Order: sequence, then structure tokens, then C-alpha cells
Amino acid sequence: MATATMTIPLRTPAHSQWIISERTDLLWFTVGGAAAAYIFWALWRFAHAPLLLLVAIWAIVFDETHGFATISRTYFDAEERAKRGRWLWVSLAFFFAVGPLMILLRLGDWLELATELWGYYHIFKQHYGFMMMYKKKNRDFAPEDMKLDKAFFAVAFYYPFLTYPLHDRQAADLLPFPIQPSGARIFESTLLFSLILVTLVYIARQVQKWYEGLAVDWPKQILFATAIPVNYLLFRSRMPLLGVYAAATIFHNVQYHRLVWFYNQNKYGHDRDRARRYGLATLVNSRWLCYVAAAALYAVIFDVVPRFVLKDGVGLMNIGTRNEIIFSFFAAPGLLHYWLDGHIWKVRKDPELREYLRL
Repeated sequence: MATATMTIPLRTPAHSQWIISERTDLLWFTVGGAAAAYIFWALWRFAHAPLLLLVAIWAIVFDETHGFATISRTYFDAEERAKRGRWLWVSLAFFFAVGPLMILLRLGDWLELATELWGYYHIFKQHYGFMMMYKKKNRDFAPEDMKLDKAFFAVAFYYPFLTYPLHDRQAADLLPFPIQPSGARIFESTLLFSLILVTLVYIARQVQKWYEGLAVDWPKQILFATAIPVNYLLFRSRMPLLGVYAAATIFHNVQYHRLVWFYNQNKYGHDRDRARRYGLATLVNSRWLCYVAAAALYAVIFDVVPRFVLKDGVGLMNIGTRNEIIFSFFAAPGLLHYWLDGHIWKVRKDPELREYLRL
């Protein structure tokens, strides 16, 4: 079979290319998403809004509904069910069973720690995915930039999170081992040295590109400028752990809702013939009112209803096996969301996904 070669230009286009449009990307994927996190923090810090109220609004309006977005484009989609088949149903059964099972095995603390770690990694991977989409849109493929962008973003994004338990008692209590002061100093100093080193190299590379007249991938730089600093504020803000988790996640929620709606518009549209091809997903995902109503119902089921069946509060930290089992069952969609998302957004391996995301 004959082979063809393709030369990929290493310079970015003269004008920045966006995923949807400059205005939409700034409003949802970068500046607007970060603003939502800052507003959440400011309402707690300066307006003294009750943290539980802020978290409840975040959970119902933003977080549970973004979990529904994943369900609507997988389990509701006849084509996805046919393609992924058994994997979807086995995943569903596993994540609804694993929580209660770990509680019965007295592993609730490990379940909570794993959820926190996986949740932050999930947020990182979404930002990473946006970085790669902007690099593809702007033909930002120089080998040195590919490696440096990945290293810089990973180190800069993870530094405040990995050192968080060294500055916050609640976070430290989640760890299954005590923090030794001497080890903590070495750990934090090593990470800080790595951060400074990688940052200096990254800045030097940007100066070199400017000096050589190479175009700048501005959408990627704006993503870095919005996604990285917000974590440094939150993880050093003295806000209770639950609030930090919510504020750090709301950026991710805002991004996700808009990206999924862009995907929905391009895949399901308003063509009646598509209803037979995709099933329920067409009805729910092709009209924003149906999408919002279904997402709201999903949020009520998995966030509001548990509050009426739980006693003495919510969460794995509460005393009582009954509460822990119920909470872990209703928390299962969050874990399922992490798992599904790690597989259904692989742009390089899915040509149809590239088409629906206009890549």
C-alpha cells in the first residue's frame, strides 16, 4: 500500500484559532470559568455567604448537572450504547457497588481520599485536553513546545494541590499517614525548586519565540493564565476543604457544560432522521430547554433526594454506617463520570469526535 507523508507547519497561524469562537471560549473555557471560581471564593470571604449554601448551589446547579451531560451523550445515545456496549453497563454496576462495598469493609477513609485525588486529576486532564485542542487549532506542534507545555502545566497546576496538606489541617487529616515536619520541608522544597526551574525555562522559551518572530498561541496562554493561578488562591485561602473542592471544580463544570453543548449541537442538531439513529439523546440534547430540564431532574435525584434520606448530616466523615453507605451510593455518579470521561473524549483516536468538535 502506498504511503503519504504530511508536513505539519510548526508556526502557529497569523490569527489565533479558537475552539468555538473568541468570545465563547473566553466566556466559558478560560476567563469566565476562572471568574466563577473567584466569585465563589469572594462570596465566602468578603460577603460572608454561608459556605453550605454556596456548596449546595454549586452541587445542584453546576456539578450534578455536568455529570448528567456525560450520561446524556453515552447511556442515552443508541449509537454509543451499540459501540461501547457491555463496557458502559459493567462500569455503571461497578461504580454503584464499589462505594457501599468499601464502606462495609471499613475502607471509607480510603474511598474519600481516592475520590479527592481522582477528582483533581480529572480537572487537570480536562484543562490538559483544552490545552491540546488549542495547540491543534493553532498548529502549535514544535517538539520543544510540546514537551515544555506539558511539563510546565503539570508542575504548575499540581504544586498547590500536592502541598495543600502541609498548610491545611483538614486536608492533612485525609491522609492515611501522619506528616513528618522534616519530610514535609524536603517535599515542599523539592516541588518548589521544580516549579521555579520549569517556569524559568518556560518563560525563556517564550522570550526566544518572540525574538525569533514566531507566532504566539494566545488561546493556550490565556488558558494557562486562568487555570493555574486560581488554584494557588484556593489552596492557601483557609477556606474549609468542602468549599475549596467546590470552588476548584466549578471552573471545570462551566467549561464542560459549554463543550458538551457544542458537541450536542454538532452531533444531534435538529434533524428528525437523527432521532432514530441516536434515540433518547436526540430528544434531550438537541434542544437546550429539554437538556436543562433533564439535567435539573438528574441533580434533584442525586443531590437533593439524599438529603432527605440521610440522618445527622451528609458525608463519609459522619458517624454511622447507614449514612456512609447511602452517601457512597449517591456519590457513585461522580466516580462514574470520572471514569467515562477518561475514555469518551480521546480526540486523537476518535475521528467522529474530531468532527463534532470541529477539530
